[in-house]
Amino acid sequence: MASNPDPLLVKCLSQLAENEPLVVGFSGGGDSLALLVQLLQLRKSTGRVVHALVVNHRIKKQADAEAQQALLQAQELGAKAQILNWNGANLSGHAQARTARYTLLADACRKLGARHLWLAHTADDQIETFWLRVKAGSGARGLAAMGYNAPFPVWPAGHGLRVLRPLLGQYREQLRKGLIAQNMSWIEDAANDDRQYERVRIRQSLKDLQSAGLQTELVSRGIGKFQKLAEIEQSQVEELLNDVVFNQFGFAVIDQKQLQKIDETVLARFLEKIMLAVSGRSRAKHNGQSLMVAWRKFPEQTRTINGCLLQFAANKVSIFRDSGSVCGRAGKSGLSVEVSSVGEPVLFDNKWQIVPTETGVLLPLGNCLDKLSPRQLKELQKIPYLARSTLPVLHTKAGKVIVLAVDAPQQITSIGALRGIETGTQFA
Repeated sequence: MASNPDPLLVKCLSQLAENEPLVVGFSGGGDSLALLVQLLQLRKSTGRVVHALVVNHRIKKQADAEAQQALLQAQELGAKAQILNWNGANLSGHAQARTARYTLLADACRKLGARHLWLAHTADDQIETFWLRVKAGSGARGLAAMGYNAPFPVWPAGHGLRVLRPLLGQYREQLRKGLIAQNMSWIEDAANDDRQYERVRIRQSLKDLQSAGLQTELVSRGIGKFQKLAEIEQSQVEELLNDVVFNQFGFAVIDQKQLQKIDETVLARFLEKIMLAVSGRSRAKHNGQSLMVAWRKFPEQTRTINGCLLQFAANKVSIFRDSGSVCGRAGKSGLSVEVSSVGEPVLFDNKWQIVPTETGVLLPLGNCLDKLSPRQLKELQKIPYLARSTLPVLHTKAGKVIVLAVDAPQQITSIGALRGIETGTQFA
């Protein structure tokens, strides 16, 4: 290992599995170049292969040329590099580009046998994120900003993957000084100075505040305190989750008595995580205070929120998947997923992972009741009524109808619960 490695870099390395390669999201910019150089310096001591993944969103005119420039630089430095081209629909705005980027990176990580993606977010990015969250009115968890070891930013594409950010303790200026000392140059993205983006406006405002006396080190310390608060909240949520029953048929059951004396901030996060688990969604529309406002309004009867259906009965709260979100409702058709190959994992409703033994189409059970046999209908009586309609059914090309949870349980796994009960640092 390099002499006197940064403590955060050492912590990131400790997260890796044996023989796991070092996979870096590489743009050719100064921050990602600094990270790639640091990881390449570790090659001999760690024995790990270093991969640089260059994403080409194909948004701007010079995208192809910049991707090729980044690729060649990574290869010249000694990394195994590849360009990941976005071939989907045209992207518009940062949000779409971000989702496309991380989807491509997740797929590449899996193919390379890596469970972690290394990202070059710096202390400057951390502070900018903090101010963006302040402006948005975030609570302690949001103000904790980014964690060095965090869940992958997209779901379900990032299922089972995490991101590592070893540069969160280092500032952009010092990283660039190090590169200049090694006679290295990097790509300057014009978007970093485009004031149409809120992050750019925040970045430029921070420069003015620093000139007026703002000490970024004090802001970083403040973020650290919010991270400690968020970690306490997370540990309390995890303790509560230990008592939640995640049923094999995709719903969860909570003892309502255990919720009565819980701090509302913890309760909101607890409910949000369960709803993410049951719905398979990447984000909850209602969270934090807005979720608690809705929760307090729920009478003791069935209600829907965040893609879930809540049933209150006998001091228990059962949280089911909202059938309308899967089977369709007025003006919206039901979910349908093509199964074109055997043995390849297929996702249904972003919460069921299915390894089919036949090709066909996956449909929600509620949309094919007329195709079920008397035996299947009888078996389904054993499953709570509100859980049945959203279960996946494989209508094979041979004409068979397979209720996977009943007829082929070995082919189906609920991964939604993994999203809901992920452990470790939970910051963005």
